Amino acid sequence: MAKRMTDTDKWKKRFVRELSPEHKLLWFYILDDCNHAGIWEVDLEVASIRIGETLQHDIPAEDMLSQSFLDKIVIFDNGDKWFIPEFIDFQYGELNPNSNVHKSVIALLQKYNLEGYLKGSQTLPDRVQDKAKAKDIVIVKDKVKAKRFAKPIIDDIIDYCSERNNTVDPQKFFDYYSSNGWKVGKNPMKDWKAAVRTWEKNTTTTQTKSKVEQSLDTWQQARQMINK
Repeated sequence: MAKRMTDTDKWKKRFVRELSPEHKLLWFYILDDCNHAGIWEVDLEVASIRIGETLQHDIPAEDMLSQSFLDKIVIFDNGDKWFIPEFIDFQYGELNPNSNVHKSVIALLQKYNLEGYLKGSQTLPDRVQDKAKAKDIVIVKDKVKAKRFAKPIIDDIIDYCSERNNTVDPQKFFDYYSSNGWKVGKNPMKDWKAAVRTWEKNTTTTQTKSKVEQSLDTWQQARQMINK
């Protein structure tokens, strides 16, 4: 069983105090469930079961989490992984390449180009993790600001789905969000490409379930014929 240091003053911190109950539990859960390099393989369905709270796992994290939570993590690998920079500083302090304990941590950070997010690094790393997300930021006087959301046209969605070679129906996607005012749940959409990727995952899951159901139907039909 792995053991980690914990901050006994965490309950006094404003960041924790202002989180909703479910996001408090999620934050402490990912601190325990992430790997030794502070990287969490995102699985909000499992997290919901383990913390006993319902989390919206069918929308992008940018639309589910508060800004203060988002400021604590780095989302990369198309949203499938989250990195917690403060985890490294708290658990290890300054990483030492000569330390056997630190070597594997450094290797993982280099693998995903995450070193630039560590304490003392530049505000915006030289290597941006998500090229799609990089297109949606602008630098103004060394600060990073999010661009105002721009509704895509149908051709944008068709091109992006083609680029990702997915099975999302661009027209259905466009019509759905046009009808609800480009909102994800109750929140205004921030990143339509992230929403496409979420639809992509859900479509793949549905198709997999359909194949399993078809196999079961075939098996049941064959069993009924044998029993006649």
